[in-house]
Amino acid sequence: MRRLTPELYGIILVAILTIIIPAFKDPFYMYMASLFMIFSLYSMSYNILFGYAGLLSFGHALFYAGGAYILALFTLNVFRDPLIGTIMAGLGSLILAVLVGALTLRHSRIYFSMITLAFGMLLYALLLKWRSITGGSDGISGIPRSGNIINIMDPIVRYYYIYAFYIIILVLLYMLYKSKYGLLIRSLGVNESFLPFTGHSVFQLRIIAFSIAGSIAGIAGALYAILMDVVTPDLAYWTTSAEPLVATLIGGSKFFAGPILGSLIFIILTTYSARIADIWQLILGSLLIILVLGSRGGILEVIDRIWKTRRRSGLKI
Repeated sequence: MRRLTPELYGIILVAILTIIIPAFKDPFYMYMASLFMIFSLYSMSYNILFGYAGLLSFGHALFYAGGAYILALFTLNVFRDPLIGTIMAGLGSLILAVLVGALTLRHSRIYFSMITLAFGMLLYALLLKWRSITGGSDGISGIPRSGNIINIMDPIVRYYYIYAFYIIILVLLYMLYKSKYGLLIRSLGVNESFLPFTGHSVFQLRIIAFSIAGSIAGIAGALYAILMDVVTPDLAYWTTSAEPLVATLIGGSKFFAGPILGSLIFIILTTYSARIADIWQLILGSLLIILVLGSRGGILEVIDRIWKTRRRSGLKI
């Protein structure tokens, strides 16, 4: 237990709190917790690119919206089951990520960012204009929550369905974070010019990171579609790509739990501030300014500094 960091304590606390939320039998709290878990997955997938590999993408919503639409179209037209639909959303987004990554990852910095933005807006235009398939601006509604394998019509069962995916992916991502490939991917954001001297391909590591991030974003989009029972082209708009970036900046992009903390703050701010008045953008912008000026590593960097200072003080005593 002494080896546990504040980051791991926080992750364990989140896992415990989210599993007991249905015990309160409050639909609003279950909705908020479900939205938090989905957005956490989306933000953690983005942070594989931004925080680890040092790639600033403006088109990550491409995979988020792709997963949501794949689930909707698959369950309505091919096989009526949310579980199979979610798996297909992850696989479809993985294939999409490999294809897009092959075209974008040989570029870097602003060129990569702008090309990913172009791909994201291309999907947005396609979803908006291809009305016969996507429903246009109306989107697709009536997404099946019951099928041949599972039935998640009950809100509590649906909540634990989202929770199961959340915990499984959270554990897998933490294993990746601590693995050899996780270390190599993180080295991309530190000094990628050194990697070829170790015998590793920069492009290969980038495509691995991009593929993992895309598939997880696709699963998050599929879970969002199941939660909301509707998908619209707005899921592919560039502002949806900016949301996980904001969350990772708030929590701390260099920390595994940074996107989780940032997602929690983002969901609370956008929900409760909007209930008082539509000023959540002002509050969120002010918070970002404070963090950038005071601690560019986000809230977790501040907590980490305090933790390390207290440990050093305790050792001296």
